[in-house]
Amino acid sequence: PTHEYLGFSAGLDFETRILVKEEMPTLLAHELSARSWRPQVIAIGGVTDGYQPVERKLKLTRRCVEVLADFRNPCMVITKNRLVTRDVDLFARMASEKLAAIWVSITTLDSALHARLEPRASAPAERLRAVAELADAGVPVGVLAAPIIPGLTDHELPAILAAASSAGATFSGYTPVRLPMAVAPLFEDWLGRHFPDRREKVLSRIRSMRGGRLNDPSFNTRMRGAGIYAGQLRAMYHLAARKAGVDAKPPSLATDRFHPPDRNAQLGLFN
Repeated sequence: PTHEYLGFSAGLDFETRILVKEEMPTLLAHELSARSWRPQVIAIGGVTDGYQPVERKLKLTRRCVEVLADFRNPCMVITKNRLVTRDVDLFARMASEKLAAIWVSITTLDSALHARLEPRASAPAERLRAVAELADAGVPVGVLAAPIIPGLTDHELPAILAAASSAGATFSGYTPVRLPMAVAPLFEDWLGRHFPDRREKVLSRIRSMRGGRLNDPSFNTRMRGAGIYAGQLRAMYHLAARKAGVDAKPPSLATDRFHPPDRNAQLGLFN
């Protein structure tokens, strides 16, 4: 729904009208250079994917990670694209000082469903390869089973966690599907076109987790849901994570290693 704030639709516009912050690496270096900056973990990919297809061309995310590495400021990345492995050299260097960790989100292991649900993101097998490549390079990597769609992908949760564990993931998390603002009618339309026989079952289960609505914006429940079905999903996750060996928490990243590069190096960043 962030696109709506800018006058675009949350549907096709989100996938085809990509807004780019061309000066982001320079602005980031400027912010980290300020005396007021206090080292803290920076999350990349919490709103939209920093490794979406256009990043292959623009390399803005890589340049931002280079800045973070130069300043030795920790970061945590969330992505559903194998392109993240392009920057494994940077993440491995940062991970050696406890400055980086990666979450790879996996929605489904079903390639046919993936083609309907996330056609422009990396295929499930490619995401698992990304987990393996990052793990082999010594980068802490976990799996985020998200979004879990009740009545459509929820039964895959144990298999997703097991596959990611086999690939090298050591921690995990999950998030039931969220449908804020204009995303809800878009999702309803998508269900009607692709899974008309399951539409009402899926929507009913979502409402059962969201207080009778399709979306619950409450801070305490929006990421997990509430009610009987949400409790069952939570119990299934914990059991499956423990069985797969990915029930550990994400690693704590270091903030005490922060050190701005020398003045000449900083000037190079601005150039």
